[in-house]
Amino acid sequence: MAVQKDDLLGEIRGKMPMYSNGLDASGEIILCEKGLIVRCCGDSVKAPFSYLKMLEKAGELPLGRVRAEMDVYDQLGQKHYFFFGFSDQHFVLLKKAMAAGKA
Repeated sequence: MAVQKDDLLGEIRGKMPMYSNGLDASGEIILCEKGLIVRCCGDSVKAPFSYLKMLEKAGELPLGRVRAEMDVYDQLGQKHYFFFGFSDQHFVLLKKAMAAGKA
């Protein structure tokens, strides 16, 4: 099986579904070796971890999910704000990747 790669961000490590509420999928975050790709609500942003400026919990949702908010900048310097439901485990994983990417 071939390893999937993004030309800019390296090896693709997994996909994390995003939810508009606790149940309905509204997009995904593709976690890569050097950054992430966010596809949500008709918006698509590809950015290294250093462009992810804020990821915070904004509340709890049922089924082990949290309400999260995220600010990420694209290569042109435009800010993109996302407010979405997310697995608590994926939140922790993305938070760790964000911290490692800024080190």
